[in-house]
Amino acid sequence: MKRKLVFLAIVVVLLVSVTALAACSSTMEEFYAELKSSAEEVNADLKAVMEETAKYDYNTSFEITHNYYNGAARGDTETPGWKDGDDGCTWMYEDAYLSVEKRGDVITTTATIYLPVNEDTYNNDDIPPVAYASAKGSVDAGGNLTVEWVKYGAADGDGAAANLSDITLTVGNYDLAALLTLWYDMITDYSDISDSYDDITAATSGFKIYQDIAQVAYRYVYDLDGNRYPSWHDPEGDKVTSLPEGGTMFSYGYDADIAYNLEVISAMRQERVSITSTTKNRMKSFEFFVEDIMVYYDEISVMNDNLMLYADVYGNTDFVANIEIVEE
Repeated sequence: MKRKLVFLAIVVVLLVSVTALAACSSTMEEFYAELKSSAEEVNADLKAVMEETAKYDYNTSFEITHNYYNGAARGDTETPGWKDGDDGCTWMYEDAYLSVEKRGDVITTTATIYLPVNEDTYNNDDIPPVAYASAKGSVDAGGNLTVEWVKYGAADGDGAAANLSDITLTVGNYDLAALLTLWYDMITDYSDISDSYDDITAATSGFKIYQDIAQVAYRYVYDLDGNRYPSWHDPEGDKVTSLPEGGTMFSYGYDADIAYNLEVISAMRQERVSITSTTKNRMKSFEFFVEDIMVYYDEISVMNDNLMLYADVYGNTDFVANIEIVEE
């Protein structure tokens, strides 16, 4: 089936009116002020949860999954960039299973990476693991993690001492070294998000069904050389209602009316983190979701083989970690 997971409205979303980023505001200034205010509230909630949860020993284990369209490219005005499975391109899946133990200031992580498979094989329960690793690290008073040892080897767990820099296997954007510190990196990064306010597109927090929820979303936009633009919106574009013909402005408008100039964009990345906690700020779950979007040329329709630019999801990564507090 052509582009099985695409054209589910994201083209319309990106080209016309990207999903509303926050409650409607009457002016651009009010919109950005409200967004920052919401982000500050979420930041305070996240900080409280991370500080409280750090007082306890806990366990968590989760599967991190990355699926992506293998072989997709931008193409050009003469060549389509997105090809069907008949051309050797297909949806691929790769997984890693992580188990984390926190005891005092020590975090021990084990990771098992599974063989990448295509969508036809993904539901097979017999997909073999290809690597196993574990790492133990201690967190000092300043919150810095020092990895004390790493073991790496076959998936049966019988690993030997290893150097993190020598391990090259990946799941999405994470190599095995990054997977072994992923949990620590996540709880550190989201204990204070004030440095990333400019990347935030939505932030909400509040009480729901006997638990608190904090959620924050980010967007990153990349130019044709793969470099990230300073912001997910073009500051100059906030002042206009349409793109100048042939111009380099990469977006215009704000809030629900923002639109993007795909002529000068190669990709976007959208991230979302959702954290639930008890009413006493003890973490219950940590959910991470990333959506990778690429810009590519393809036929206008089955009746019109002229090529034009589209934007669609070509990959995503996610995990959901449930926290088990170790009661004394």
